[in-house]
Amino acid sequence: MNWQHTNILAQLLNEGNCMAEKYSKLNFIIIIAGILSMFLLLYYVFGSTHDGIYAIAKVKSIQEIKTEEVETNEKTFKIELDFLTGPYAGKTMNAEHFEIPGSVYNLDLQKGETILAIAEKQDDQLLIGVDEHFKSRWLMFLSMIIILVIAAIAGISGVKAMLGLFSTLIIIFVVMARLLLQGVSPIPLVIGCSFAIIAINILIIAGRTRKGLIAGIGTLSGVILSGLFGWLATELLKLNGYSGDESTYLQILSSSIDLRGIMIGGIIIGSLGAVMDVAISIASALLEISIANPSYSRKKLFESGMNIGRDTIGSMVNTLILAYTGASLTLILLFVIQKEDFPLIKIMNMEFICTEVVRSLAGLFGMVLAIPITALVASIVYTHSLNSACETDKEV
Repeated sequence: MNWQHTNILAQLLNEGNCMAEKYSKLNFIIIIAGILSMFLLLYYVFGSTHDGIYAIAKVKSIQEIKTEEVETNEKTFKIELDFLTGPYAGKTMNAEHFEIPGSVYNLDLQKGETILAIAEKQDDQLLIGVDEHFKSRWLMFLSMIIILVIAAIAGISGVKAMLGLFSTLIIIFVVMARLLLQGVSPIPLVIGCSFAIIAINILIIAGRTRKGLIAGIGTLSGVILSGLFGWLATELLKLNGYSGDESTYLQILSSSIDLRGIMIGGIIIGSLGAVMDVAISIASALLEISIANPSYSRKKLFESGMNIGRDTIGSMVNTLILAYTGASLTLILLFVIQKEDFPLIKIMNMEFICTEVVRSLAGLFGMVLAIPITALVASIVYTHSLNSACETDKEV
């Protein structure tokens, strides 16, 4: 009898080791494939060598041109550029470059430096100029470093999270932006794209499990409520969507653009990350609680979810507000310097300030209400389907 038990135990251990080895190899393949696909996408975005009138060039020589004008503080430089990409690759061309000593816009070019050059034909004349330092390769390098660090520390979970982020960026920049410029109504389009982003990210992070289903329902509910809050605030405050110079410029380039709809769409997209974070955290935590305590009632599990959500709110509120504050730090300093011209009553009634405040409040509104919704759905699903403490998450 003992011999039979020993054989069975050995067989189970062997099967467990084979299963662990199989999943280990599969995870390794997923990690490598994910990293390679992200590297290729980064190379496509940052490694573009020619686009329109722009091309990569190297500074072959730089020489200051002395002028007889003593009134101007401007310096003129003659620069030889070796074009590395584009239709003029392999050719050396001259360009004039102007700088003002002490200006923050100076490039301070050095011999041998790689720059982004302009080569444009106007009236049968080729105009050559210096546009910017060529930053794309360093951006690509830094992005690859971050991906490798995340993969090394978080493993397959980190790679999945990065793949979710890349899919989100593709949906926003490739799909949503193009459809908006084609005249598609912003709010339905943004809701549809948000649904796609939620589905893809939840499937990548949690898979086709009950936890993923619960997190998806909580996220979608919170995002919709956030959008409704943004729409109501827009109506009450009579916001028109002109939140800055870029809004005016966009309206000039495309008069059919619905700026108010885009503003509400931006509120929805802006709240998506925080709401998803909260929903996944609560769905995951309640799953572990229900497994560890199968005797928990639905009410008790819901209360646990609310307690977790209350603790989460404190940190997430700071995250949202500090993110918007950090992005507007220069503007805050400008208001402080010119406080006589911009008293608080003026600042809080400015269009773009109101827009940013509404954006923050809508994100908080959706995130906070996603907590009870996620906790309620989780308490119903987990207490209904978990029958033993050993049961793990199932596919749906």
